[in-house]
Amino acid sequence: MIIVKRIHIILFLNLFCISGYAQFLEDKQSTAQVLKGLDYLYNLQHAQAEAEFAPVKAKYADHPVRFLLNALQIQWKNIPIDQQASALNTYLAELNKCVEASHKYYDKPDYKMECTFFLLAGHGFLALAENYKGSFMNATQEARKALKYFKEGKKYKNSNAEFLFANGLYNYYRERYPETKPIVKPVMVFFDSGNKAQGLAELEKSFRTSVFSRTEAAMYLRDIYIKYEANFGKALYFSSEVYHDYPNNFILRIGQVECLLLNMKFDEAEKLNEGLRPVSSSVASLSYFVFDGYIKEHRDKNLSQAKASYQKALTIKYNDRYTKEYVAFAYLGLARIAAQEGDKTAARNYYKQCLKYGEYLWLIATAKEEQKKVT
Repeated sequence: MIIVKRIHIILFLNLFCISGYAQFLEDKQSTAQVLKGLDYLYNLQHAQAEAEFAPVKAKYADHPVRFLLNALQIQWKNIPIDQQASALNTYLAELNKCVEASHKYYDKPDYKMECTFFLLAGHGFLALAENYKGSFMNATQEARKALKYFKEGKKYKNSNAEFLFANGLYNYYRERYPETKPIVKPVMVFFDSGNKAQGLAELEKSFRTSVFSRTEAAMYLRDIYIKYEANFGKALYFSSEVYHDYPNNFILRIGQVECLLLNMKFDEAEKLNEGLRPVSSSVASLSYFVFDGYIKEHRDKNLSQAKASYQKALTIKYNDRYTKEYVAFAYLGLARIAAQEGDKTAARNYYKQCLKYGEYLWLIATAKEEQKKVT
């Protein structure tokens, strides 16, 4: 179910576009604590985040905000969560509790707007999680539920800057995704039309004007400008904004190193990449060796060391969400090295593997062009 894999991008919005039921919205102390706790959470300072969240969860014990905070904490503590069955099951349980709590108030006019967003977030995350579990029918059902609340929420985008984030994602990916995955085109006729330029404009405005959605907007803009637009300068700008805010987050560090490399800032990238070496995570380890190989190949012109790093990366289990593209990077590097060594057979095999894993448009185009030289 390819469409499910990306449906969360179309439907996802920041969990706290609005602050909750009326009493929570007016509770400045609690909303300030949530915002401070989110800053700690993005920086992977879990004890500090829990210290900020705990009073809010106790005060709003039956409120969906409590369950979404729980889910967020579980997700960031267990990267990648889709490869940890026990944590994933707990994560799903918290999301379902969020949905149940939201439904209690959804039909009450005073609460409909805020419950719409909690239901959208809950069902959107459930769709993504079920997809990674391989439960594609469950994922499809959750995605359809999320889409219902997305349509309901579109009417609010002009009343709050936070709403721009979800609308920007929808407008961009509604048009971009069928271009890159033609197989989903028949399904996409059931979705309202989008506009890529408008989507980018809305995401950038969300980054400039929103509070809670700013970090998410920056991360998606970074990824869009790398993967689809090949605008590496803009990607580095948005990556730098969030990485400098949360330097302890190794996922953001990985994104920053990638952007630096694509902008040929090798020395700065190498320094940051060394910070990935001690991280106890297959995501960090695979990324480290691919980036090290890239530096050895492009800056140092040391093909033997580059080859060793790329090959080491390929011995590490990749994660579909975080490191699959870096597998393509490694195969592309190995293909170039094999071609320079005169081993056209190996080069052809490596290019084939690169195209199997790669999704970045510019990387695919590069591999196809280089592949012609060894056929």
